[in-house]
Amino acid sequence: MSIAHHPSDELLLSYAAGATDEAASLVIATHLALCPICREVTARAEAAGGALLEAAEPVAMDAGAFKSVLSRLEDAPAAKPQARAPSNVPEPLRSYIGGDLDNLHWKKVTEGIAFLPLVKHGKTRAHLVRTEPGAAVGLHTHRGEELSIVLTGGYTDATGHYRRGDFQATAAGDEHSTVTDRGEPCVVLAMSEAPLRFHGLMDALIARWFGF
Repeated sequence: MSIAHHPSDELLLSYAAGATDEAASLVIATHLALCPICREVTARAEAAGGALLEAAEPVAMDAGAFKSVLSRLEDAPAAKPQARAPSNVPEPLRSYIGGDLDNLHWKKVTEGIAFLPLVKHGKTRAHLVRTEPGAAVGLHTHRGEELSIVLTGGYTDATGHYRRGDFQATAAGDEHSTVTDRGEPCVVLAMSEAPLRFHGLMDALIARWFGF
């Protein structure tokens, strides 16, 4: 698998520093699970952050802090290792959906398009979108940042061709439409900061109904 589209270094640094929210972190972490190049960039950023912490002036802790942490560890139940069959869903996404993509209860949007909500905090949300081969998502404008990663299949828009593992970031004001590749359904994990604005009347009504 050759991944052609990656998050920016700035976005990976933000993720490594713990500055991205849950929805964005889920998308980035899923990409990292499939992309050794970005894992290396993130590892270097985390190592640099660790070096800065080691160089920082230590701060005295409460006298009972260490004892409190140890007591919590002793009280925590031991995790039992569980064997898992090979999956088409990498962690951490697998934990969010509880299994593989084949066993999900998709919500049909229109003929050839379905979705599954995963995370919602205010207007920011993460969800899965499934489009059938040849299906098109109509022209729309983004009202906020959107991050997405392809899990199966692929799609094409004006910026290029995206396949499994590929990452796409769009900013507020960007507009595009997508067409799914032939052959197999395309499943995308996406987070968005705000609802999309579709240009077609029917698409706009459907998007408002489902909260896109």
